[in-house]
Formats: sequence, C-alpha cells, structure tokens
Amino acid sequence: MRHRKKIYLIIMLTTFLLFSCGTNHKLTPPENISILEFGTEATLEVVTWNLKTFPLNNNTIQTISQIIPQFKVDIIACQEIMDQNAFYQLASAIPHYEALVSNATSSYRLAYLYNTETVQVNEVYPIYVGESNPFPRPPYVLDFNYKGENFICINNHLKALGDNYIDETDSWDEEVRRRLACQKLDQYIAEHFPDKRVIVVGDMNDQIAEPPSTNVFQVFLDKPDEYYFTDYPIALNPSYNNVSYPNYSPPSHLDHILITNELFDAFAEADSVCHVIRVEEYMGSWNNYSSLVSDHRPLGVRLYVSQ
Repeated sequence: MRHRKKIYLIIMLTTFLLFSCGTNHKLTPPENISILEFGTEATLEVVTWNLKTFPLNNNTIQTISQIIPQFKVDIIACQEIMDQNAFYQLASAIPHYEALVSNATSSYRLAYLYNTETVQVNEVYPIYVGESNPFPRPPYVLDFNYKGENFICINNHLKALGDNYIDETDSWDEEVRRRLACQKLDQYIAEHFPDKRVIVVGDMNDQIAEPPSTNVFQVFLDKPDEYYFTDYPIALNPSYNNVSYPNYSPPSHLDHILITNELFDAFAEADSVCHVIRVEEYMGSWNNYSSLVSDHRPLGVRLYVSQ
C-alpha cells in the first residue's frame, strides 16, 4: 500500500505540473551500458514492438534475429505481423525463443516471442473477436508463469489516426473507438483478472498526457489505485531520444505499458524501469533501422518479481 500511495502521489504531482505551469521535472531512466541490453536475470521483462508490416524486406528476419538475443528479455509483444510463417521463421532463428501468432485477423496480426528458458505459457487467446469498432485487431491474451508466479499480458494494436478530438456524435471516430477499447479492456480485466498481475501493452496510437476531455485513456487514469502507465514519465517529457515513434513532428509516444496494482510493488523496486530501446543506434542510423525493421522503437518494462 505504501508503494501504491507513492505512485499515486507521483501521478498527481506530474499531472499538476504538466497542465498548470508548463514546466516539469525531467524523469529519464538510467542508460544501459549496452545499447540493446535491457533484461537482467533477476527481473521479468516485457517489451512491446510494432514491427511495421513484418517483414519489411528480405533482410528483416536476419536483422531482427541478431538484435533480439541482445535484448535479453523474457517476452516481446509484437504488432503488424503480415506474414505469420516469416514470424515463425524468425523465432526459429533465435535460440530459446518461440512464437505465438494470433489468427483473429488475416493481416496486421498480433504476436508474441517468448524465452522458453524463463517463461512457461499456460494459454494464449484473442478477446473481443468480431467487435471491430473498438478493436480492429482483437487483443491477444497471454497467460504465463515466470519463476513460478502467474501473469497476464494483453497485447493490443488500437485504431490509428484521428484529429485529437473526441467526436461524441460519431461512433466510428478514431478517438471514440480507442476510448471504447480502453473501457472494454478495463471491464475485461475487472471481470476476468481481478486479482491477477496484468500487463497491458501495445501500439495504442494515442498520447497519455492529454487533458481529460481528449484523453482516450481516462478510464485507466481515473483509477490510480488500480492502474499505472509505467511509461508515464516519457509521456510527460517527450523528446526525440525517449519516445517510441520519434520520426514524426513532433516526436510521438504512442506505445504504452500499463500495469495493474498487483505489480505496483514490483515496479517500485530499484531494478525496475521502463524505457525505449534505441535500436537505430546499434544499426548506425534511423534510415537503416526504418528501412529494415520498423518505424517504432521497442518499449520495455523491467519488473523485479520477488518470490
């Protein structure tokens, strides 16, 4: 409870600073020594990564297969998988990783890569299949164990585009659809995982740090005792170096990682952190990265899970 109060106070303070005076304390996570290394043996790592119509070209699989082992992470939730066979081929090229691909859509599929040495998969399934208004790509649920403890990951790719305005008269307005998707996710978690450690990830296609009148994530932000966006400090201080979608003017942070209160204590530990992995530095330039891999950076959370 002490950690939950601490996180709640951080949210209130940073939100006040954002909307009241226009200046904020910059909260930047420490850099890793390695450009790509993110995981540790003592932590659970979940990464969300939009792979932009995977595979982009004939060299994409080989390139990503060389990158992922250096992350040293447990789970990667991917979006925009166009060729599921190529994705399985990618997994087979990475030692100790296996792939799971959703069949809820025929394109722009959601998928997972997971480390078989650290993760035990119990079940994987899509939800809200057929509800294309809020979910053009049905969320993909992964029920798994890590170090004997049970976790739920929900992979998402919400509706894209929009005009930063919620048009209440249009049920197909992009922001209305994203807001409804968040409301349904909240409902699903409350009904099916009320006491579970839940991690909601994905390309959410919207900003967290907006006023309530235009914020599609308000259902989560209104419940600080139940949810926390681990990437919230990034949303408050976006820059080219820390956002997930940098090659846009201004740089945008559209990929998010939300945790339920069962993980508040884990995220409050010193070894826990959330930030993007700047793969383009490893590849030499953004042009190299965007032509071979994606226009989104991977965003990861590291959680210290005590036993």
